[in-house]
Amino acid sequence: KAKELAHEQSQKAGDMMRHARELMLDWVKKKIQRQTERVIDMLPGLAKNALEDEDMPRWVSKSKDCVIDGMWPDARQEILWEMAVFLDRDGEKEISEIKGCDCFRAFFRYHMFPYDKSFWAQIWDPWFILFSLIPLIPIFGVNVGWFAFVFLIIDKSDAFQLVQFILSFKGMAFLSQGIIKAMVGFAMYMSCVTAVADASEHNCETHGPGSGGDVWPTTAAFLVQLCLVWLAFLLLRCSKDKGRSSLRGSIDVQDEGSSSVKGGYIVYFLWYDLFAFIICLGIVGFTVSTRPKYDFNDWPVHHAVFGAQVLYGMLSMPFFLFTLPILQRLLTHALPTAYDRNGACRKPVKPAKKAKAAQAAPAVSEDEVDDLFAQIKKAMPGGSLVP
Repeated sequence: KAKELAHEQSQKAGDMMRHARELMLDWVKKKIQRQTERVIDMLPGLAKNALEDEDMPRWVSKSKDCVIDGMWPDARQEILWEMAVFLDRDGEKEISEIKGCDCFRAFFRYHMFPYDKSFWAQIWDPWFILFSLIPLIPIFGVNVGWFAFVFLIIDKSDAFQLVQFILSFKGMAFLSQGIIKAMVGFAMYMSCVTAVADASEHNCETHGPGSGGDVWPTTAAFLVQLCLVWLAFLLLRCSKDKGRSSLRGSIDVQDEGSSSVKGGYIVYFLWYDLFAFIICLGIVGFTVSTRPKYDFNDWPVHHAVFGAQVLYGMLSMPFFLFTLPILQRLLTHALPTAYDRNGACRKPVKPAKKAKAAQAAPAVSEDEVDDLFAQIKKAMPGGSLVP
């Protein structure tokens, strides 16, 4: 009985020590978080002072301060989240626990968005180069059809994949539908007017911009792609953040800025995009109204459709800025995901060679907590925590 009682007392003391260690570790984490918040809250003022200039017009200074104040809640949210992950991250799922997909989608997913390759490693993959060049082709609806195909194969239950689809399509629209198509249209216009060098004749009705015979199929495909963009936005509401780490629960991070809404600020830009589309549609409608018997197949209408597509692509420029990694993270709060060879959507990892490097030491190690308890025990009467 004496041995059993001693064993129970020893076991109880061990449980108390483990519980006390967990409480102490939680207290240290929260203390670090509070101190970090105090330092972080000083950054907006420092940024304003650093950007201030005595010769700066007053309205520019106020605009600068308003931009910093408007962006700061989103930046603060991301900084605090990264700090919480550093201090209190829970264990990640094993690769075998993440379900993949069929081999067809897995092939395209991995070669377009590999989870274990850096950008410099991806450019050595010929499939990645090919899949990156296809959406830049602005003729025959190639770029539009490619993005429709991408929408079908991505994981539409993940928030980042949906956001990436929206931003990549709109960002590429600025390049392919805007800049590249404008250059093509300029060359076609020069060939049908200037190259002929006849003040009374031209052949723009057959060789001008949009007169190649594929303007309406291309436009229809483009409208389908716009519908897919809005469908992706609607699917955001019921998506998951598969790239977000889980916390143990010691630290709580409150939502700030637009982080409480799936997709963040992207909804406002989509409304802007809808307004731009209505303007371009109005240009085409006005041109049709000027033609005899409202003939849709008259060559000026084809030119107007071509020009409206170029204008719409140019107006997609704000989405191109969204493709920058830092701005995308702040404005959408979607954490990156990619695909493994089985086509499973998961958090990106460092390449194998870099993964062998020594991992960063935790903010508070177990040995430090044990040393702290040893000092506390020595300071207590009897040198024991057991009552």
